[in-house]
Amino acid sequence: MTNITTENCAALLDILREKNPLVHCITNYVTANTVANGLLAAGASPVMADSPLDAEDITAKASAVLFNMGTLSKDRLRAMLISAQKAADMAKPIVLDPVGAGSTDNRLRSTMQLLRQFRFAAVRGNASEISALLSTSPITMKAEKGVDSAETTLEDKISLAKKAAKRYSCTVMVTGSTDVIANGGRVALVSNGVPMMSKITGTGCLASGLVAALCGCTEDSFEAAVTAAALIGTVGEIASETAKGTGSLYVGMLDTLTNITPDIFTQYAKIENYTGE
Repeated sequence: MTNITTENCAALLDILREKNPLVHCITNYVTANTVANGLLAAGASPVMADSPLDAEDITAKASAVLFNMGTLSKDRLRAMLISAQKAADMAKPIVLDPVGAGSTDNRLRSTMQLLRQFRFAAVRGNASEISALLSTSPITMKAEKGVDSAETTLEDKISLAKKAAKRYSCTVMVTGSTDVIANGGRVALVSNGVPMMSKITGTGCLASGLVAALCGCTEDSFEAAVTAAALIGTVGEIASETAKGTGSLYVGMLDTLTNITPDIFTQYAKIENYTGE
């Protein structure tokens, strides 16, 4: 089985900018601006449209689709279902970000409806969210933490990622201080990023957007997800070197996404193939 390499992931950055994929984002209004600006900076073309009336036409033109469950509504879910059907008909990749999937019955039911009806290229979430999708004993979220993930071990995240990838036949990323990406027999660990990134709303949503953009450039969703995890973490690390706080970190991340080269990515990326040893 082919191992992931930093060089192959770095090469995807040039492909992303060359292809300039159109990403149909049905995302949440809290972070839509961050996702849109981040995708533009990286080299993609986002469309932030969540109306059911637009869903089919825009999906037909898109290279990839992103669903984010963060501010779910009846209309937004309807738009997702319409978009997913069109994407399935045209064999276009769909990426799911199950924000707060275990926090309410409505979010979990809606997320599971999508997962039952459609095949996804990738699912990206924290340990709490992925645990909820497996209907195991959920790693619960404390009320004061909103949709943030509870603490869990690396071994737990590896197990969650592998189980979810098998159940849903797709690439699964479980995020944290070390991101775990699994698909079939392949598992990779990405340990880029800085703690201050968790204080900026939308960095996780942007990571999901980057997964979608990269899935629009390659048929290998595993490679796309690993690249996205390393990319968002790397730009956070570089931006933190001069940041004075969360505001300048946010701006610095956008600037770094605009200017990062494959060589710089290769210098910073911390990607490891996990063999279970």
